[in-house]
Amino acid sequence: MTPAARLLLASAGLLYVLKAAALATRRAPPTVTGRLAFLFAWPGVVPDCFRDRGTPQVVDPVRFLAAWSRMVLGAVWVVALAICAPYLSDSLVGLAGLAALLLAFHFGLADLLPWLLRWAGFRVPLLFDRPWAARSLTDFWSRRWNLAFVEMNRRLFLRPLGRRFGPRGAGFALFVLSGVLHEAALSFPARGGWGLPLGYFLLQYILIRVEARFHIANRAWTWFWLLAPAPWLFHEAFRRTLIVPFYRWLHALIALHSLDWYVSYALYAAVAAHLAVLAGGLQAPARLGWKQDLPKLSRFNQKIFWLYGFYIVLCIVSFAGLTWRLHDSFLAGDTAARYLAGFIAVFWTIRVLADVVWYDHRDWPPGNALVAGHATLTTLFAALATVYWLAVLLPRP
Repeated sequence: MTPAARLLLASAGLLYVLKAAALATRRAPPTVTGRLAFLFAWPGVVPDCFRDRGTPQVVDPVRFLAAWSRMVLGAVWVVALAICAPYLSDSLVGLAGLAALLLAFHFGLADLLPWLLRWAGFRVPLLFDRPWAARSLTDFWSRRWNLAFVEMNRRLFLRPLGRRFGPRGAGFALFVLSGVLHEAALSFPARGGWGLPLGYFLLQYILIRVEARFHIANRAWTWFWLLAPAPWLFHEAFRRTLIVPFYRWLHALIALHSLDWYVSYALYAAVAAHLAVLAGGLQAPARLGWKQDLPKLSRFNQKIFWLYGFYIVLCIVSFAGLTWRLHDSFLAGDTAARYLAGFIAVFWTIRVLADVVWYDHRDWPPGNALVAGHATLTTLFAALATVYWLAVLLPRP
C-alpha cells in the first residue's frame, strides 16, 4: 500500500468510524439531503445540525471573501511551488508545501464550507474561527481551531471522561486522544516519526496548564508554542514521504506540456471567460437595482452612464473576438498582438486593483448570490489578467 493510500485510509477511515459512532448514539438526519451533507460535505462527526433544513442564512461577506481569497492564494501557491520544485531542496518543498496546503484547505476551503452549508439552510458552526486572533493556547485549541473536533470531544468523550477522571484528567485524556489520532493520520502513512505528534499534543497540554497557573494571555507566546514544536506534529518523515512526493508528482504532471501549450488553451479559455463576464453583466441591471437608481440622475448623466456601459461591453466583446481571431499571433509573439495583449492585461489588472483598493464590500448590495458572484468575478478578472500577461511575457525564440 502506498503512503498516499495509507493516508486516505487512516484519515477517511477514522472520520467515518467516528461518524458511525455518532449516528449510533444520536438520531440520524431525517432527509436524504441532510444525510448526504453530513456524510460527504461536512468534516464534523455530530449530525445534529443536519436534522432540520431551514431558510438560507445570510453569508458574512467579509469572512466569505477572505476565506475565498485564502483558498485561491493557497491553490496558486501550490501550483507555483510544484513548478519550482525541482530547483528547491526537499526540506524547503516540504515546509513551504505544507504551508501552502494548510492555507488552501484549513484556512481557505474549511473556512468557506460552513458559509456554503448555511446558505443551503443547514445551521452548522464554523470549523475555524480566526485562529490567528488567539491570545492563548487555551483560546486557540478550545474556541478557534478545528471546532468540529472540539464539538466531537465535547459530545462524545468529555462527559464520560470527566466522570471517570475529573475535569483535569478529562482534559489530559482529550489531548492524548488528539495525539493518537494524529499518529494514525500522520505517522502511520509515513511509517515513521512515531511518538512526535503525541509529544506535540502532550506539550500543548502542559503549556495550557502553565498558562492557567501564571495567567498568561499573549499572542506572541501563543504562536511561538504553536509553531516552534510544529515539526514534531508534521514531522520530517511525513513531509519526506507524502508532501515532497506530492509536489514532485504535480510538477511531472504540469511538465507533460510546454508553456506554449498552456498559454494556447488559456487564450481559448479567455474567450469563454469574456463571454461569462458578459453573461454576469447582463444580470447587473436587475440585481443592482438600476431601474430604481438611474432615474435619480439627471437625463444627461443617465446618457453618459449608458454610453460608458456600452463602451465597456464593446471592449469585452472585442477582447473575446480578437483573442479568437488572433490566437496564433499571440502565440507567435507578433508585435501588434503583444501590444493588444498588454492592453487587455492592463485593463483587467486595473479592474482587480479597483476591487481591492476602491470598492468596499459594504458598497455591494446584500445577498448571498451577490457575495459569491463578487468572489467569482474578481477571481475571473485576475485569471484573465494573468493569461494576457503570460501572452505578453512568453519567451520567444
